[in-house]
Amino acid sequence: MISQDVVLVRYGEIALKESWTRQSWERILKSNIAFCLHKAGVDHRISGNAGRIFIHSSDLRAAGIATQIFGVVSASSARTVPPNLDDISRAAVQTAENAMAGAVRSGPVACSESVARSDSVISSGSDPAIWTFAIRPRRFGVPFSSGEIGRRAGEAVRLATGAAVNLNDPQLEIFIEARREGAYVFTDVVPGLGGLPLGSQGRMLALISGGIDSPVAAWMMMRRGCPVSLLHFDSRPFADSIDQSKRCAEVLAEWTCGRKINFITIPIKRGIEKIQMHHPRATCILCRRLMYRIAAQVMERERALGLVTGYSLGQVASQTAENILAEQAAIGVPVYHPLIAMDKLEIINLARKIGTYDVTAETKSCTAVPSKPMTRARREEILQAEEELDLVGIARSLAAEATEIRIGDCA
Repeated sequence: MISQDVVLVRYGEIALKESWTRQSWERILKSNIAFCLHKAGVDHRISGNAGRIFIHSSDLRAAGIATQIFGVVSASSARTVPPNLDDISRAAVQTAENAMAGAVRSGPVACSESVARSDSVISSGSDPAIWTFAIRPRRFGVPFSSGEIGRRAGEAVRLATGAAVNLNDPQLEIFIEARREGAYVFTDVVPGLGGLPLGSQGRMLALISGGIDSPVAAWMMMRRGCPVSLLHFDSRPFADSIDQSKRCAEVLAEWTCGRKINFITIPIKRGIEKIQMHHPRATCILCRRLMYRIAAQVMERERALGLVTGYSLGQVASQTAENILAEQAAIGVPVYHPLIAMDKLEIINLARKIGTYDVTAETKSCTAVPSKPMTRARREEILQAEEELDLVGIARSLAAEATEIRIGDCA
């Protein structure tokens, strides 16, 4: 049985950056990986070379942990052998024999992610000679070509197992990366989250309501490398979702690689009541402008570079293109909407993956929403109403009532 001794970690966009940025982001990614491995109790050593990060560990959990870290495109548990054609060929044969023997023992099986196809099912007791395989070689700085690796290793596997070569639709793929320091042989390429390393971009202030969408939006910005602070507007008695919002913050903190999340709460009942009294049909739009005005002040304290919302275009009455234009006019800070073109089902599926869906699925709607809300607000009317209500002054007053807690585990 061949056991792994290293995990190959691949990243995407980092490789396209100029040297200083690439090295900086690689350091952040290595640090994030190291934290998560340490927290899980995985004994390891991390190195990097020529577009790869290497986790030196025999712990079978290492690859799975790596793929749940922002910035990792994929990971593979591999065996290291000396970088010469004889040792590489022997390792390829052993890898093929182990995969075939495992398939015979377990019945219908796919040996790797890349072979999980309906036509690759092998029934218990099948003759391994019916297998097809392909060698997928790459080389970096070794004195032989990828073609030579493929031919030598492929011939060795064919003679040892009786399996046939099929480069187009193989049942088993054996990947080989030959480098100066060693050759790595593996069969699985496990997809990662992609994105950029958390901490490589500036901080964002995400508005979190306790509903399904807003924590997903915060997570999406984290996936692009942005640490987040979370701002919840306590609108009781119109809506009571502060507990759901805190629990969402706890779930999101599990993705931060040890960074705590600032969770800020600000009561806005007083502002909503004044808006309802004077402009009931525009309640949602003016309430949102009030939130943005408050959030702009919180941004300064948090040293954040932008606001994040869970808006999805057309999903509800307040999220029409006209309303979004009116409610964000002259706010003076960048507002990001990472979910803007996503369908509700896509957002729900992502919420399930992240772990926030069960927390938010039962959140009730805000009762301050008018029976016939504006769907095509005019920018000029909204700005005039804001001035009449002195929302800027109300925002300044309410922002002073903020409370903040830090959520997360730095273990």
